[in-house]
Amino acid sequence: MGKKVINGLLLLGIVGLLLVYFFTVNDLSGRIYTNEQQEYLSYNSSRSISQVAPTLNLVMPEGMVGDLDIPTLIPNSDSRVRATLDARYEEQQGVGVTVYDLEFQGEYLLTGPALSDVDVELVFPFPGNLETLHDVRFTVDDVEPADASYTTRAISWRTTLRSGDTHQVDISYKANGASNFAYGLPRDQRSQIDVVVTVAGLKGSSVPRTSLPTTDTGSTGDGETFTWDYTGLIANRDIQITLPSQLSFAQRIALLQDDFQAMAGLAPFLVGLFVMCLAGLFSLKGLRMPLEGYLLAGLGLALFYPLLTFTSGMIGIVPAAMVTLAVISGLLFVFLGLTAGWKKTWRPVGLLLLVFAGFFSLGMLTPWRDLSLTCGGLLLLATFMWAYARRPVDVRSALGSEADTLPEQSADRDDALTSAQPATVYGYCMHCGQTLEDSYTFCPGCGHDTREIRRCRHCDHQQYVLPEAESVYCVQCGNRMSQG
Repeated sequence: MGKKVINGLLLLGIVGLLLVYFFTVNDLSGRIYTNEQQEYLSYNSSRSISQVAPTLNLVMPEGMVGDLDIPTLIPNSDSRVRATLDARYEEQQGVGVTVYDLEFQGEYLLTGPALSDVDVELVFPFPGNLETLHDVRFTVDDVEPADASYTTRAISWRTTLRSGDTHQVDISYKANGASNFAYGLPRDQRSQIDVVVTVAGLKGSSVPRTSLPTTDTGSTGDGETFTWDYTGLIANRDIQITLPSQLSFAQRIALLQDDFQAMAGLAPFLVGLFVMCLAGLFSLKGLRMPLEGYLLAGLGLALFYPLLTFTSGMIGIVPAAMVTLAVISGLLFVFLGLTAGWKKTWRPVGLLLLVFAGFFSLGMLTPWRDLSLTCGGLLLLATFMWAYARRPVDVRSALGSEADTLPEQSADRDDALTSAQPATVYGYCMHCGQTLEDSYTFCPGCGHDTREIRRCRHCDHQQYVLPEAESVYCVQCGNRMSQG
């Protein structure tokens, strides 16, 4: 009754631990962030600045404004955009964000149509999420138009474009943003792009794959520059910059929430399969261990998952994976070594940990999860093949029907011997399977000389050896066998 209670408690502990872990990682943000932290992160996530190029609209005779069909904003060698981001880390409520002060400068050429004069409206829209907007400057040919309109949404200016006229339009402003910066490019027209974004104060900014690729990058004393210089470009993507981040404990964990969710869904299956595979390998090696031993080993592997999750918030996912794998492997090696013997357990336990904690678990956190699962499955199959091929063979079972044809008097001798005073069992006859004792010189079952049997003191394997042989090595482990 006592063992059943212990086994039940251990099984309940494994199931409970994995269930708690599953529900925890499925709502990591709500569990590891306070309300104040969530509000602060949500507030800063909406501060990413995305500026778009100015647009030119045709003013209809009735005063209505429509899209101009002919391209008049033609970026050329004299048109350029310069954005400087003075970046820094900021921390509040125990979470960190990257903020920056933006200084934007845009120079555009406004060219009139070749055939006739048109009334147009130039609109330069400001990003809608700006907290501060200051040092705004708008000039045409170095003069600020008196009829320009300024709002927090846009700068607008109406004028008549004379045929063949060219105007230099300069627009600049300063604002505050966070995390990312983007500049929208005109679509459906061929243009020349000359954009330089400078990040000052921090290094480690990156251009995401969804951005138009840079043509050049450089490093300054305390920052980096990113250049887009294209001629005759038909753009299908905007320019984007992602600033470096300095994540807190909670942010590191939340960043990997999707990967941890996938791993948590597999964890119960992996722990159960690990226990069954461990029992199967031990059985093939002739090892015996009570059920509670296998359950304790499964509980050790189950602890791998929450330990990995919360350690990654402290030191990052790669060091956390190494530390967690070392801790759990050491725990299981010591426990199973003390329980079932070091020599026969370290190899199968090591291979199973490599498969379940390495390929099947840590592999879920990599981009090659399918390949990792496949390689883990192949290694698991190879482990069982190796264990099956090296399993200890029962001589009586191997002899099969031949053992049944042994003389009946051998059975009588067996009964007589077993009824006598117990003696130390030396082994089994390799011809008939009869039990041999230390005092036997000949096999009582078939009369074979037992002095020709030697047992390896390294791996406990026994084999026939000719009496005249001087140097004999074990056929199983390769170590030299003792004389006689």
